[in-house]
Amino acid sequence: MSAEFERTTLLRTPFHLARTSPFSYECKACKRCCQGKRIPVNPYEVARLARHVGLSTTQFLATRTEVGGAILRRRDDDTCMFLGEGGCTVHAARPLACRLYPLGRQRTPDGHERFAELQPHPRSEGVYGDAGTVDTYLATQDVARHLEMGDRYGVILVRMLRALAQLEGGREAQAQAVDAMGQPSPTDHDNVLDLDATVAAHCAETGRSVPDDLEEKAALHLQALEAFVASLEAI
Repeated sequence: MSAEFERTTLLRTPFHLARTSPFSYECKACKRCCQGKRIPVNPYEVARLARHVGLSTTQFLATRTEVGGAILRRRDDDTCMFLGEGGCTVHAARPLACRLYPLGRQRTPDGHERFAELQPHPRSEGVYGDAGTVDTYLATQDVARHLEMGDRYGVILVRMLRALAQLEGGREAQAQAVDAMGQPSPTDHDNVLDLDATVAAHCAETGRSVPDDLEEKAALHLQALEAFVASLEAI
């Protein structure tokens, strides 16, 4: 979950829930949770959503996201652009924030996680309870792979920002370093978040075919980002 998303999200409880904490939630499909939310997405989630709607990640980032590709675009009435008459039109590919709802998650640098209940819409019909645990709720939402990939992208992007901040000379030095290495600039959000374009460039550079499998492509994307960040850290 991005810091910007956290700042605009009200909490029903503090971040003190563990996976073993009593918790249950029954969705009534009132669709009110799809209003007034800033839904963060990472490159893996963008790729899943893009494939679901039949777009490349390049096209999806340009037409379905805002805030530099980090947030799903919303309509003028502040509803999610994927909200349809019958509910979420991309439910099978929905991002982690939607799968976790009505929970929010924080992960510390040492890997510990904690959860909070998010403040619901004033007229939400969802029912909170304690019939299960946080863990059993997460299991019903198929979050394991999304958590893993979100954490992996989070680590590499934090390293990238830290490395860029430490480059002497600011943006000019960053640009020179990028030009010297012939690699995509992480100051350009298309290069950072655009999984399809980055993997295509990486495969062309390494002489291999671009895989069709999304999980393979995500693994290559992380490899490409890891190599780029390592080169920045070595400067």
